[in-house]
Amino acid sequence: MLNNNEHQQISIYRRILSLSSILLPYRHILLFALFFILVYAVTRITGIIIYHDVIDLRETPKLLFNGLRTDISGLGYILALPVLLTFIWSSLPEKISRIFFLIEKVYLLVIGSLVFFMELCTFPFMEEYATRPNRLFVEYIIYPTELTKLMINGHLFSVITVLSLMAVFIFFFYKVLNKLSIRKNSFNPVSILIFILIGALTFISARSSFDHRPFNIAKASFSTNQIVNTLTANSGYTLVTSIKGMMSENNYTYETMPDEDILNTVKTDTGFDYSPATENNPTMNHLSPTGINGRKNIVIILEESMGAQYVGFLGGSNLTPNLDRIYHEGLGFSRLYATGVRSVRGIEAVTAGFTPTINTSTVKREKTQKNFFNLASVLKDNGYHNSFIYGGESHFDNMKSFFLGNGYTEIIDFNSYTNPIFISSWGVSDEDLFNKALEHFDNMHQKQQLFYSLVFTSSNHDPFEIIESFAGNVKNRDTAVRYADYALGKFYDELKKKPYFNDTVFLVIADHDSRAWGNELIPVKHFHIPGVIFGGGITPKIEEHVVSQIDMPKTLLSLAGITADVPTVGYDLTNLPENFNGRALLQFYQNFCYLKDDGSAVMILPDKKISTATYDFSTKKLTESQENKHLEKVALAYALLGELAYDKGFFSVKKDKKL
Repeated sequence: MLNNNEHQQISIYRRILSLSSILLPYRHILLFALFFILVYAVTRITGIIIYHDVIDLRETPKLLFNGLRTDISGLGYILALPVLLTFIWSSLPEKISRIFFLIEKVYLLVIGSLVFFMELCTFPFMEEYATRPNRLFVEYIIYPTELTKLMINGHLFSVITVLSLMAVFIFFFYKVLNKLSIRKNSFNPVSILIFILIGALTFISARSSFDHRPFNIAKASFSTNQIVNTLTANSGYTLVTSIKGMMSENNYTYETMPDEDILNTVKTDTGFDYSPATENNPTMNHLSPTGINGRKNIVIILEESMGAQYVGFLGGSNLTPNLDRIYHEGLGFSRLYATGVRSVRGIEAVTAGFTPTINTSTVKREKTQKNFFNLASVLKDNGYHNSFIYGGESHFDNMKSFFLGNGYTEIIDFNSYTNPIFISSWGVSDEDLFNKALEHFDNMHQKQQLFYSLVFTSSNHDPFEIIESFAGNVKNRDTAVRYADYALGKFYDELKKKPYFNDTVFLVIADHDSRAWGNELIPVKHFHIPGVIFGGGITPKIEEHVVSQIDMPKTLLSLAGITADVPTVGYDLTNLPENFNGRALLQFYQNFCYLKDDGSAVMILPDKKISTATYDFSTKKLTESQENKHLEKVALAYALLGELAYDKGFFSVKKDKKL
């Protein structure tokens, strides 16, 4: 006779065996995941060995960790369907379950083969393009003749090697899948619970984050070395991210114009010295600085959602006494307009002088992730230390990858703060941000190091979480604006005490207004933003011309004493021509607006539509007006320039022969 303890032990064993039998149908999914984690790891380690002389080996632990996280995330998406199919075929009658079983095996064979193929293609592709397979991998497919010639004439050994290994893989993988057999489960609450738990684990793996945003390729990036960031993500993940980026580039088009006409029209309109222009950089023009008393540091304070509607100095609602004070003490712009309604649009304009496009901002587009002209690329060549300082997660909107790939040598973001005063959904408070910025500037000054910093605020953002000692229980836009201004005022007062204040050119500028809405094709009044330059011996002045965010890079370089050849068609606002007729470029989703000093406004719309209007700066209203063919041509040229510059790589910082 068995005693009670023995009966209990047998009961436990039976439960374990029962649970094991329920889990058994999912075993092949786990093995699939483990196999490809191994494949990814082998590729990554091989890459580290191949490129060991161009990467910092001290970064390899983080490379491998972030790489593993990327792999698990990607596999989470891949295995979501097999998990569902396994639950279905393990619970249904045998005749029906065989159909779902077959679907799953075909899926695993196809997806597994594609994943393996992408890893095999990694190093041949990296040898040519110094990056994992990306959008070029897809774009070349539409040119089969050229692609075939390229592969056979230039990479025949790689082609043979990849195809041979693929044949071996498919053969053995097919054999393994054929040995899988249907393992039945009884359809009961326990099997349903197991499926829910495995499904939840798959979802968590795919998302790989409990933050507001799921894990992505930008979050995996951490190095200023592009090869390190390239090796971090696996090739399948990189390619899918690239395809998603391509798909987000909408197929909207404007009225067309020959490339040569676009360039000639813009060049004639600006009248710059285009003698440095090259075949691949036809907009390259020469900048001679107005600031000649030695080189100066540059700091941009990019204020989140700070529209002119809140700024008393600009006729707004008197919520910004500190910004108003700075306007009285610096070079202020009374008719400055944002290029768009998203932060990334402001970033590309303020830091690179890039004209807005009908498609996604260059910050998020693949061709601009390295060797893309911006302030940092110019200043890096002039011995500056370049940094991006942010209170939140720098991977948001792909900022981290964009900056690391284009001349920024240091990223200071949420993980860089110790004991912050306040943390909101978007990161630390603006006070914490500015304290960190001061700490960084002090450090650079002590090292006698010229520096450029982009400081991006975030407190003035929905859901308007502000430290209680300032806001009390009031959480709204006005309170957030007042706090953003308060923090800016404290920062400004501290800056004026610093020994490097007069050796630094500071720009306070908004990325965009808080909202851009209205029944007009272009809500022009919601593109009006504040902008003021101070420090560096700046003489107080108010510039009343209509100007754009794209004018800021050349203006800052000029004031900092930098001589450079630049591809941006923005103006140096400290050295305007006598007959200057101000203009601004506004992009409202698919609609583009070219705004002039006299209120003339040409709106370029999708499907080859052009509308001419007049903007009243007092009433802030647009009214229809007679067409102006010359102005329409100029407006269309500017509307098309950004996409042409992106497509042809006009902002590439690589050297090219002159025209």
